[in-house]
Amino acid sequence: MADLERTSGFDVVRVEKTRFPVVESTALEPLRSRLFRRPKRSLEDLPQLTEGSVFVFHTSDGYASAPEGPKMLGSDVVVRATMVSVVSMRQQEVQVVAALSPSTWGTRLAMRASFNCRVIDPLRVLEDGCWDIRPSLRAYLLEDPKLLMLGARGDVDQNDDVVRRILARTFARKKLEPPLIPGMTVQLIDVDLSLQSDGTVPGPRRSAESSHNGYGHGSYSGGGYGSNDQDFGDSGRDRFDSDPGHGHRRDRYDD
Repeated sequence: MADLERTSGFDVVRVEKTRFPVVESTALEPLRSRLFRRPKRSLEDLPQLTEGSVFVFHTSDGYASAPEGPKMLGSDVVVRATMVSVVSMRQQEVQVVAALSPSTWGTRLAMRASFNCRVIDPLRVLEDGCWDIRPSLRAYLLEDPKLLMLGARGDVDQNDDVVRRILARTFARKKLEPPLIPGMTVQLIDVDLSLQSDGTVPGPRRSAESSHNGYGHGSYSGGGYGSNDQDFGDSGRDRFDSDPGHGHRRDRYDD
C-alpha cells in the first residue's frame, strides 16, 4: 500500500498571517527643519519593538541600523529614514507547502517542509529583499527538476519506492544544496508528504504523539542519500522504517 493518506489535513493554498523575518514595517514622514534646533523623531512614530527583534531603517543611502539608547531618535539615520522595519532575530520554525505535481484526476502530491531559520545580519536580509522567507523556501523545494518528475508520476500513490526516493532526495539536498538566504541561517528539519484533493492537502499536522496514533511513520538516517537515486551517488543507502499498514508518509532529520 502507498505511504500516503487521503484524510483531511494541511491546506496547500493557506497563507500564513505572520511574516518572517520582517514582522512589521511603517513609513515615516519627513521631519521639518527647525531653526537652531536639531530635528528629532517621536517614539510614537516607530512601531513597537517586540522581544528578540531590532529596528532597520531605510534611508536614501540604503538600509541602516540606528544607535541604541536615548540618542537613537535624534540620530541622522532615524531622522532621515523614510521607512522602518521590525526584524525578528529569534530562531523561528517556518513551514511551507509546495505542490510537487499538477492536478491529475482531482488530486496532486504536495510536500510540507519545516525549516529552522535565524537572522544573523538584518541589513543583508533586507538588502536582498527577503521580507518574508516563505516564497524563497517554496522556490527552493520546487527548483529540483528530478523531484518534480518523481512527484508527477502517476503511480506515486501506489508505489512506495517513489515516495522513498522523494524523501531521500529532499534530505540529500539538505547536505549538498542547502537553502542559501543572504543574512540568514536556514536548516531543513522536517518533511511531510500527502495527496491533495479539492484544494486540501491531506495529512494531520505533526505532534509529539503523531508516531503513535495509528499513522504510518518513516524515519531517515543522514548516513545515506538513498541508493534508489543514482544522481546523488551510491556511497550511502536508503534507511527507512515504515508501517505498510497505513497510508501517510512523513520524515524528520536531526543532526
